[in-house]
Order: sequence, then C-alpha cells, then structure tokens
Amino acid sequence: MHLFLPFLFLLLGGPPGGKPATLPESPERHMNEAGSSVLFARSAFAHGYRHGYEEGYELGNIDINMGRQLRTRSAQFHGLASGYSARFGQRKSFDAGFAEGVRAGYSDGYAGKVFRAVDTLRMVAASLPNTASLADPGNLHFDQGFASGYSQGLHPAQSVSTFSIENCSQYSPLAGKEDPLLRQSFCEGHERGQILGHADALAVGADRGSVQAFKK
Repeated sequence: MHLFLPFLFLLLGGPPGGKPATLPESPERHMNEAGSSVLFARSAFAHGYRHGYEEGYELGNIDINMGRQLRTRSAQFHGLASGYSARFGQRKSFDAGFAEGVRAGYSDGYAGKVFRAVDTLRMVAASLPNTASLADPGNLHFDQGFASGYSQGLHPAQSVSTFSIENCSQYSPLAGKEDPLLRQSFCEGHERGQILGHADALAVGADRGSVQAFKK
C-alpha cells in the first residue's frame, strides 16, 4: 500500500495541497503544416491569414449553400474565432492577417472556388530558411515586411497582369538606417508578402470590390 501511494499522487498531480501537474501545450496544427509551417513560425501575419482564410472560406460556403446574401460589412464577420495564442507572436499582426484571410477565404468560399490557401502559402514559403536572421531573432522586421508586402501586392501600382516584385526600400521603416541585416530581413518578408497579396488580387479578381466593402 505504501508503494502504491506515490504512484497515485503522481496520477492525481501530486500530494494533497500541491499544485497539479502542468501538461505541455499541444502543437497547433498549422505549425506542423508541411511546406508552410516555417512561414507561420516567422510571421504572425501569415499565420493569422491562414486561420482567417479557413474561417472565411467555411462561412462563405455555408452562406452560398444556404442561399444567403453576400456579406459586405465588417460587422457581419464579428464573432469568428481567430484561434490566437500568445506563442504565435504579436496579436496585432496576427489579427491583421486574420482579417485579410477572412476576406480572401470568404470570397473564394462564396464563389465556390477551390480552397487555395494551403498551396498558395506553400509557394510563398518556398526556400524560406528555418532560422531567423541574427539581427532579427524575433522576426519582428520580417513580419512587418510581410504585412507591408501583402498590402502592396494586393493593390500594386500597376495592373495585376503586369505585376512584378517591387524594391521594398520605399516601404521599409528602416530606410536610411545603417543595419543592412535588418533591412534584409524586412525585405525578405516584404517580397513574400507581395506574392501572397498578388495571388489574392488575381484569385478574387472582379469579386474583390464587393468583399473590399467590409474592410472598414
């Protein structure tokens, strides 16, 4: 009986009055997604976009199948669960990516288009190093660059049919500063964000106007 008690305490999380055992957080499924998990580890915006696209796509599918009108106002999208956790990075960036993902996913789902987020994000993440820049260990500048690039790719100065990756220097908050490694990290994120934004601009196409209406 004496030998059994320590084992029982272990199962219950310790002796009476002690703190219960803390179980480690289970991995979030997108952080193990083949081909794109490295991008989510380095950009909270991209990770939020992935969550938002999935939520928006499902909602768009439901709406069109139920014969509902297209949602065009931001208030109609309140209540969607972003799935954010502090381990994903900055909340503000994650939420911004989530909102963009909802818009793109909802438009695709409502139009009956293929769920493209997985393949698109794998393309965006192609050849991305697993490790952050030594000058940007928290990927803060990479993530800022990604968000900035997404916006630029979504609304390029030229038409999407003649889109090309633009030099990020004019968008970088680091312009004129001396640390080239930080600028490099920002620009790497910016270039990849532009690719995702451009992909959304092409995929949503003429439908973008109606979905863009709920941006504000």
